[in-house]
Amino acid sequence: MAPKTYTPVQSDYKFIDIVEYLHQQNGPVSGAQIARSLEIPHATVMSHLTVALERKWVRVNNDMYEPGIRLAGMYSAYKMGLVNRMDTLQGELNQLEA
Repeated sequence: MAPKTYTPVQSDYKFIDIVEYLHQQNGPVSGAQIARSLEIPHATVMSHLTVALERKWVRVNNDMYEPGIRLAGMYSAYKMGLVNRMDTLQGELNQLEA
């Protein structure tokens, strides 16, 4: 947890809410749907989506938004890191048992 001297940036919460919302959907959704569901102004949603699109966190098709390839890649890299650490720890456990 961050030290109490740091103040959270409210727009970060909105961005994360948008990304999490997209992951909870069964398919692409419009910016207006996101805004209504999260009760965030449409312009704010679209500003966040602009950055997310630029960074490939989100993709768009026919004005509908869904999670992008970059998020899948980050998840995959994180999972691989966990697997590698698990393999290393298992090797160490095997050595201790030998």
